[in-house]
Amino acid sequence: MTQPRSLFQSHDADDNSDSESGSDDDFDSNKINERWAKLSLELDNLKLAAGGSKAKGKKGKGSGVVLETPEMRAVKEQIGKVEKEYLFSRKDADVILRSLKSSRDAAALAAKLKGTSVKVESDSGHASDASAPADVAKPETGPDIFSGSGDEEGDLFGGMLDEPPDTAMNEEPSNANTSITVRSMNIPKSSFAGNIPKNILKSAVTKQSKQAVFTYAKLSGSSRAARAGLEIRWSTGRRRVWRMDEIACNDMAEAENYISTIALSELAADGTLVGINWRTMPPDFRELWEELEIKRKEDEDVGKRETWAKVKALYERKAIDLPIETRTDSGTKVSSTGNSTPVIENNLGQLDQFSQKLQDDFERRRTSSAYQNMLKQRATLPIASFREQIVSALNESQIIVLSGETGCGKSTQLPSFILEDQLSKGKPCKIYVTEPRRISAISLAQRVSQELGDSAGTMGTNSSLVGYSIRLEAKVSSSTRLAFVTNGIALRMLESGSAGGNKGTPFDEVTHIIVDEVHERSIESDFLLIVLKNLLQQRKDLKVVLMSATVDAEKISNFFGGCPFLSVPGRTFPVQVNYLEDAVQLSDWQINEDSPYALRGRNFKPATQMVEWNEEGAKSDSDPSDGEDDEGSRSSNPAKLSSVKYSANTVSTLNLLDSRQIPYDLIVRLLEKICYEDNSLIPFSQATLVFMPGLAEIRKLTDMLQSHPAFGSRDFVVYPLHSTISSEGQSAVFDVPPRGVRKIVISTNIAETGVTIPDITCVIDSGKHREMRYDEKRQLSRLVETYIARSNAKQRRGRAGRVQEGLAFHLFTKARHDTQLAEHPIPEMLRLSLQDLALRIKILKVPLGKTIESVLLQALDPPSSVNIQRAIASLVEVKALTTNEDITPMGRLLSKLPMDVHLGKFLLVAAMMRCLDPALTIAATLNSKSPFVTPFGFESQAANAKKSFAVGNSDFLTIANVFDSFRRASENPNFVRVFCKKNFVSLQNLQQIEELRQQLLAYLVDSSFVDATPEQRKEVSQARFSRGVRTKFVNVPPQFNVNGEDVNILGGALAAGLYPKLLSLDPSSGGGLKTIINQQPVAIHPSSVNFKVSRAEFGTNYLAYFTIMQSRRLYAWETGPVDDKALALLCGDVADFKISASSLHIDRKIRYHVWPKSAIAIKLLREQFALAMSTRLRGKKLTESQEKWFELGMRSLRVAENEEEARVGLV
Repeated sequence: MTQPRSLFQSHDADDNSDSESGSDDDFDSNKINERWAKLSLELDNLKLAAGGSKAKGKKGKGSGVVLETPEMRAVKEQIGKVEKEYLFSRKDADVILRSLKSSRDAAALAAKLKGTSVKVESDSGHASDASAPADVAKPETGPDIFSGSGDEEGDLFGGMLDEPPDTAMNEEPSNANTSITVRSMNIPKSSFAGNIPKNILKSAVTKQSKQAVFTYAKLSGSSRAARAGLEIRWSTGRRRVWRMDEIACNDMAEAENYISTIALSELAADGTLVGINWRTMPPDFRELWEELEIKRKEDEDVGKRETWAKVKALYERKAIDLPIETRTDSGTKVSSTGNSTPVIENNLGQLDQFSQKLQDDFERRRTSSAYQNMLKQRATLPIASFREQIVSALNESQIIVLSGETGCGKSTQLPSFILEDQLSKGKPCKIYVTEPRRISAISLAQRVSQELGDSAGTMGTNSSLVGYSIRLEAKVSSSTRLAFVTNGIALRMLESGSAGGNKGTPFDEVTHIIVDEVHERSIESDFLLIVLKNLLQQRKDLKVVLMSATVDAEKISNFFGGCPFLSVPGRTFPVQVNYLEDAVQLSDWQINEDSPYALRGRNFKPATQMVEWNEEGAKSDSDPSDGEDDEGSRSSNPAKLSSVKYSANTVSTLNLLDSRQIPYDLIVRLLEKICYEDNSLIPFSQATLVFMPGLAEIRKLTDMLQSHPAFGSRDFVVYPLHSTISSEGQSAVFDVPPRGVRKIVISTNIAETGVTIPDITCVIDSGKHREMRYDEKRQLSRLVETYIARSNAKQRRGRAGRVQEGLAFHLFTKARHDTQLAEHPIPEMLRLSLQDLALRIKILKVPLGKTIESVLLQALDPPSSVNIQRAIASLVEVKALTTNEDITPMGRLLSKLPMDVHLGKFLLVAAMMRCLDPALTIAATLNSKSPFVTPFGFESQAANAKKSFAVGNSDFLTIANVFDSFRRASENPNFVRVFCKKNFVSLQNLQQIEELRQQLLAYLVDSSFVDATPEQRKEVSQARFSRGVRTKFVNVPPQFNVNGEDVNILGGALAAGLYPKLLSLDPSSGGGLKTIINQQPVAIHPSSVNFKVSRAEFGTNYLAYFTIMQSRRLYAWETGPVDDKALALLCGDVADFKISASSLHIDRKIRYHVWPKSAIAIKLLREQFALAMSTRLRGKKLTESQEKWFELGMRSLRVAENEEEARVGLV
C-alpha cells in the first residue's frame, strides 16, 4: 500500500537510488570532463611559463598582458572542441580542474623546496614547467588580488610556506640556531574518520563556502620529521595560511592534522567557524586544542592588563585628589595619598576589631540558668575534654581536620566551641556549618540553639545566635552568628557572592566554615573541598574545619597539604552483632518455594494455579532482564553454615531466599521475638531502629506494624524518618517516650551518621540503601538499590550502643559481609554523571581553573577524563555550554535542575509550551523506575494490561496515561490497591514518581522559571515536607498546563529536549532503526509498547528515545514517534534550507523534501520561535510580536497533517 507523502519526506529512499547509479553515460561524461580539465591545466601551465599570472606589482596586481604562443592557440582549439561535446558539463569539469591545480601546486612547491622543477606532461603532448617564480611578494593574511581570470588560482600560498633561502633543504636547520621539536600526535586506528581534525576542518569550512580550496604542503623536505603548511582559499577571495615552523610530527598524516587543528582553533576564536565539536577528536589533538585555548586566553589577559594599565595611568594623571579619611555612604573608609589610587578598606577588616557589646551580650547569656543547665550536659560528652586543644589548633592553623567517632558530640559542640571563644573575646564572627542533609541542618540547629540558652521557638530570630538555611526554607536573621546550611546552599552562596562586602568575594562575611560528614564523600562535599582549597589561597583570614566520623582524616589532611588533624574517641557500649542466618534461626522463620521471597525458577507455580501476584516478586519493566542483570548471580545468599549451630530449616530458607527482596515478614517476626517472646532480648526492645532503603519501603513496613495487633497498640509508637518528612514529624523521633511505651523508628541511611537518636538499643539493618549511580550501559544516572559497605554496617550497628549494651541484626549473611561488601562506599564523584557539577563550576564566582577538567582533576579522588569529557559533550549537545565551555542561559537554568540534562531541557521547554504536568511525570519516571511490573508467571496478563494504557505508539505518553489513571484511582484510598493489582503496576514505584514530580516542580519554582503564587509555593513545600508516609498529590500551576492534553505539543517538547536522541526508520533494511548520531542499528526492547510495531504504524520518519543499552543487542528502551514539524521547528543547530532544491537539512543528520513556499515559511517561523524561546530562557518577558510568533509556532505544532495538506505542502 502506498504511504501518504509527508510534507517532510525523508531523503533516505532517494539517497539509496542515487548511490547505486553508475551507468556508462556517467563514465563517458567523466572522461570528457577530465580531458577538458587536463587541457585547461596545460593552458594554465603555458601561461605560467610565459609569466602571465605571477608577476605582481606594488599591490599584488599583475600586468595582465600575456603574448599568446602557438602552443596556447592549439590547446585552446582542443578545449573548444571538447566544450561542444553533448555530455560535457562545465560545472563538473571545473571541480576536476581545481583538484588538478591543487595537486600541481603542491608538487611544484615540494619540488621548489628541493631546488628542482617539475615538468608536467600535457594531454596534447606538450611539456610545461610548473614551478613557481622565485620573486614573490611579502605574504599577507588578508585577501589577495591576482591578475587573470577568476578561474585561475595564482601562486600557491604566495610564498608564505617557502623556506628561507639560507636554510639547507635536506636537513633540519640546526646550524641556523633553530631547534625543531618533534611531537607525536597519535591517530588511533579505531578513530572514526569524521573525527580527525583535517576532516572536521573541511566539513566546517565547506558548510560556509562550498567552493573553498584546501592545499597542504610538505615543508620539511627529505627530513624524517614532517612539517606541514596549509592554505585555505574561500570563494570570496579571502585566504589564510598556517605553517609549522618549530614543531614537527612523525609523518605527514600527523602533521596535516596538527596544522588543521591550529587552523580550526584560530578560525573558531575569530568567529569564522562556530559550533566546532573538538571533543570528538583523538586525545592528542584534543590536548593540543586545550593548549591553544589556554594560550589564547593568556594572550587576551595580557592584552587586557596592558589596556587596564594604560587606563589606570591615565586615571592617575587625571584623577582629583580625594580628602584624606573620607567616609563613603556605605560606611567604608577611603584613604588617599597624593596621586595614588584610592584604597577602599573592606568590611573584613572590621572582623578583627573588638566589640564590647558582643562580649557583654555573651556574658549575660553565659550566666543565664538555661545556659548553665545545658552546660552540665555538654560537659559529659567525650569531646568536651578536647575543647582547648581544638580552639588552640584552629588559632594556630588556617585549617584543621577532626576525626570523631559517632556519639562524641562533634557536630553540636565544635561549632559552639568556636562561637563561644570568639564572642568571649568580643570578636565579630560568622560561622557556617555545612551538612549533607536538610534534616541534619535543622535538628542540629535546634539542638545547638537550645544548648546556648535560647528560648523555645526563638531560633532564627534576633534574640538567637543560631539559625539554619535549606532549600525553600530559612531561619536566619541579622543576629545569626552560627548557621547550619546544606552543602547545596553553601555552593549557591558561592555562585552569587554574599550580600555584603565591597569586593563581592564569596563568603566575604564568613569567618569560619565547618564541613560536617566529609567521610560520606557526596559529590557536593567533595566539590566543596576543591572550592575551599582555592578559597583559602585568597582568604588568609578564613578558618576551615573538616569533620569526619571515620579514619580517613589523614587522607583529607594530606589533600590540604598536611594540615593538623585531631582524633576524638566516642562513647559507646558493646553491641551484639548478628547476621541473616542468626535472625532466621532465632525467629524460626521459614519460606517455601511458593513464597514471594523465594528465588524464581524453582518449581514456581504457573499463573493458572495462582490467585494473585505480590509486588515483592515482580520485576519493574525498567529493570534489566535476567540475562542482562549484573547482580543476577548474586541473588542467592552466600553462606557457610555450621550444622551444629543452625537447623536444616535455616539452611533451606537461606538457600531459597532471594537476597534482592526486603524480607518484611522476617523483620516483623524478629520484632515479635525481641519485644515479647525472648526474655533475654526484651531489655533491648525499649527503642528499635530499623534501616530501610527508601520511603516506599518505610511506608510498607509502617503499614504492616500499624495494622499489627501488638505494634499497632498504644504500647508502641512507630515513627518514619526520611529526609522529606516534615520538621515537626522529625522532632518527635528524638523524644524519649513515656514509661511503658516502646519506640520503633523506621529510617533510611539518614540515621546512620546524619542524625543521632539517643535512646536506641536495638538495630535491624536491611543491609540496603539507595544511591545515585551512573549507569554505563544506559549512559545516565539512576537511583539504584544496592548493598551498603562494611563501614556503613559498622556505623549502623554502632547506633545501638549509645546508652547501654546493644543488639544488632544485619539482614545479610556473614559470608556476604566478609567477602562481597566493599570496605568503603564509592565516592559519588566516581559513580555519578558530572553534568551538574560541570555547570556549577561555570557559575561559581571563585576562580578554580582554566577548564572544567582542570578543576575536577583537583578532587580528592578525581574522576576519569573520559567521564569529564562525556559530561561536557552532553552539555554542549543540549546547548548548555558553548564549545569553548562558556555557560549559556539554558545552562544556568539546567544548573538548578539536578538531573539528566536532556530531561532538564525537556522540562524547561514543556514549561514554556505549557504542558508541564505530563512532562513532570515522564521526567520523574525516566529518572526512577517504570510503574509497570511483570510478575513471574503473569507475563501475558501484564503485557496485555500495559497495552491497555498505550497511547500513540509512545512509551512516554503511556507513562503519563497510567500515572493519570493512578491519580484518579487514588481519590478512593480503598480502590487504589485494587487498581494496581488489576493493572500490574507498582504502588511503590508510582508513589516514588509523585515524590520526584514534586521535587522537580520545586526546583523549577525555586529557579523562578515557573512563576507561582505564594499559595502555590506553600502547597509545593507542604506536599514535599509535610506528607508523612501518605502520598499527597501536588497540582501544577494551571497556567503552565494549558496544553497538558495535547499530544502534539508534548511530543514537540520531547523532541526539543531529547534531540539528537533520534532513531531513523531505515527503508533499506525493511523498516530497521538506526541512530542518527552514528548510524548504529538498534532494536526496540521487548518492554517497550513499540516492540513488534510495524514501520507503517508509526506514521513518521523518526522515533525519539531516552535510553539505549547494550546487552545481547543494542536496545532502545523508551521510544515514541516524533512529528516532522517539531524537528523542523525546534531541533538542531544548523538548518540548511535549499529553496531551489526543495530541501531542508538539519545538522546534516536529518534531510527532508519541502515545497519552496513551505520552506520559506518554516525558515522564518523557526527563527522567530527560537528567538522567543531564547528570550524566555534569559528570564525576560516576550514582546507582543514575539508572543504572536510563539503562538503561531504552537498552532503549527498542533496541526495534524492529513493527506491533502501533505500533497500541497502546507503546514
